[in-house]
Amino acid sequence: MRRTGFCFVTLLMLMPVMSAFADEVILEPLKDAFVCDCLPGQTNPYAGDQYLAQGRITVCYHKSFLQWDLSSIPDDATITDAEFRIYVSQTSGAGGGEMVYFRVIEDWSETTVTYNNMPDHTEAGGVILSSWPGGSSWHTVDITDFVIDWYAGATDNYGIHCGSQNTTAPHDVVYYSSRVSAPAYRPRLVVTYTVPSALETETWGSLKVQE
Repeated sequence: MRRTGFCFVTLLMLMPVMSAFADEVILEPLKDAFVCDCLPGQTNPYAGDQYLAQGRITVCYHKSFLQWDLSSIPDDATITDAEFRIYVSQTSGAGGGEMVYFRVIEDWSETTVTYNNMPDHTEAGGVILSSWPGGSSWHTVDITDFVIDWYAGATDNYGIHCGSQNTTAPHDVVYYSSRVSAPAYRPRLVVTYTVPSALETETWGSLKVQE
């Protein structure tokens, strides 16, 4: 015996699909400055506040400090990459050694910081580079771990210390600071992150099955 009938199956499936959108923010420093042990009581010695310096020149050592405000990054972001980029004005010497980047662990002022009162830093988790940049070029340093910790509140955000080690002879880099007149050459922190986004729900319905 043959039966003919209709079975109407209505499948109402609300399926929220989660995705993540990538975005990027470019931040200029909140503050930046450099110091020198040969002029220990001065802020931004020699060249003035349009420049920063890192390394050794003659018998003098330069250290720079930069800090960024991360408040423009969304609260629900997941940071995937953070690059510190700074433009090299000139270089001198070739005395080897390494460039070092450490987390600053106390507050400082860009108008009053000197070698005598420069903020302390921690070497834990620091970035050490053996390759020095050439002149008239962008120098890029991966500080993703620093930024992730600052953003999460795992460490206080007082910025970075840029210095050198094992420079047995002069080796120095001069950069443009955030106060250089041409904005295109100012230091920047480029942060890439993702944020979750709920896509439009999909509905399946009125699926008719015939026997």
